[in-house]
Amino acid sequence: MWIRKQAARIAGLMLAAACAAVLHAPAAAAAPPIPAFAGANDWACRPLAVHPQPVVLVHGSGTDAANSFAMLAPLLRAEGHCVFAANLGPTPGLRDVVSGQAGSSAVGIGPVGAAVLGRTIYGVADIDRMATELSDVVQAVQKATGAQQVALVGHSTGGNVIRQYLRSHGPAAVTQVITLGTPYRGSTWAGLRDNYPDLASIGLENAQIAAQVFGTPGQQQVVGSPLLNRLNAGGETVPGVRYTALASRADEIITPQETALLTAPTGDNRNIWLQDGCPADIANHSGLLGDPRAAAAVLSALANDNRPLPC
Repeated sequence: MWIRKQAARIAGLMLAAACAAVLHAPAAAAAPPIPAFAGANDWACRPLAVHPQPVVLVHGSGTDAANSFAMLAPLLRAEGHCVFAANLGPTPGLRDVVSGQAGSSAVGIGPVGAAVLGRTIYGVADIDRMATELSDVVQAVQKATGAQQVALVGHSTGGNVIRQYLRSHGPAAVTQVITLGTPYRGSTWAGLRDNYPDLASIGLENAQIAAQVFGTPGQQQVVGSPLLNRLNAGGETVPGVRYTALASRADEIITPQETALLTAPTGDNRNIWLQDGCPADIANHSGLLGDPRAAAAVLSALANDNRPLPC
């Protein structure tokens, strides 16, 4: 009975949304919002000789730049890096939901619920679209700083946005990529039923919950998805770009956890298990963003050194 009532309520809201949507003309695509938060988006910053590439941070699904990088951005800035981050892939507007342009996976409790309630959730748009938005950010950073190339750091979905950007727009503007908890070969989303018991209680499986919570990227990052098959065709990396992939054995979202590492890193590419050398580190998926050891690994990768990591 509760489910039927909720379904009827959502249907009513969607009908109201449809009526509202037809009253408005389509809006032009907007540039990705650039939030103000500590350590990031100082457009007067000029790269130092020791850190010639600005760092662009790319957040995951269902979050935003400021919440994701509140710890990492100030640390990077304190070490002398120019740091930038935008909010990518916002909740589809009601117009897109009604027309179907938001994608089938957006119809659910997460992105659509946010659209109906007038809230904005980031990181839930199609990964290819977010890669285009990232391209706009990279170009803006190049223009503002005078740098020819940037370093890209992505958490979770953000890492696959970076990978799509490299495939679609080429690697010329990028020296290195650092990923934290990014599902290179897709996730089974094993922990979602425990994390979202309300959704599990109405019979949704892990992949369905991922689609509701993370929007289109939830579907695009399941194991064996067309997007990941395309990104991995010919190899998980792009020649000429140095990769560092960091994973946690305590990650409850990206499962199996090994999918957050490169299959067979070659050359200067590296895999880092957070717990290697520090078994007591229990940072989970979101915890990677506030973990001192993970942050030190990012700083080490950017410097291309082998500094000891704190435990």
